[in-house]
Amino acid sequence: MKTWRFIPLETKNGFWNMALDEAILNAVIEKKSQNTLRFYKWSPSTASIGRNQSLSAEIDMNFAKERGFNVVRRITGGGAVLHDNVGEITYSIVCPIKSLEDIGAKNVLEQFEIITQGIIAGLTIFGLKPEKGIIHCPAIFLDGKKFSGNAQLRKRGHLLQHGTILLEIDPELMYSILKAPENVGKSRMVKSVRAKCIGLKDALLNYDEKKILSSLKNGFEKILGVKLKNGSFSDYELKLAKRLVIEKYSNINWLKKYE
Repeated sequence: MKTWRFIPLETKNGFWNMALDEAILNAVIEKKSQNTLRFYKWSPSTASIGRNQSLSAEIDMNFAKERGFNVVRRITGGGAVLHDNVGEITYSIVCPIKSLEDIGAKNVLEQFEIITQGIIAGLTIFGLKPEKGIIHCPAIFLDGKKFSGNAQLRKRGHLLQHGTILLEIDPELMYSILKAPENVGKSRMVKSVRAKCIGLKDALLNYDEKKILSSLKNGFEKILGVKLKNGSFSDYELKLAKRLVIEKYSNINWLKKYE
């Protein structure tokens, strides 16, 4: 059984979270680090936009500044997301695409879904019945409502996949910083989120984060057929991430790339 690195839950700002994901990807590509699963949270709360999105079309920057939120552009695709500092756990996985092909995931969708199967497997122990589905991107649902959205980047035969695991949702806050689509009012989007999304705390009578994290880790091990061994960031990754924070993720030119 192959051993992958596991980086336990940490809380960092939006710039560092995105820089570390990219640094891990580059380190794994260069064979300087093992394949990696990481859990993290965001402080302050952060709005992220997909790599091809327009900042001005997606984010109310005045609201972000008033609330002290970070705003970042991801290197993965997908749509704009609010990462609430108390309402979400985020995971990221970096590995060669071949490692997923070797366990039966032959195409892009199957590779998305085999990773999300780790989350599904980890939550079934609590009596939950998560199901895969698609809303704009591969997602996971509970009782027909979305609680996890996911995005990918592929580079030199490797992939970075990261995604949300919603704990609780605040649709009013979400659509105060995220802009509603053209010709769609905020109240309609808030109503839609309430109808279509759910947090784990709404589905569990007794939410225990340590137990959730442990079960998610076990779920990924089971589905991917690996042993996850606790580790930390390498000096190479930290040095690269620091440079990426300065030169890319906190740089207004990267954020406004498509303005």
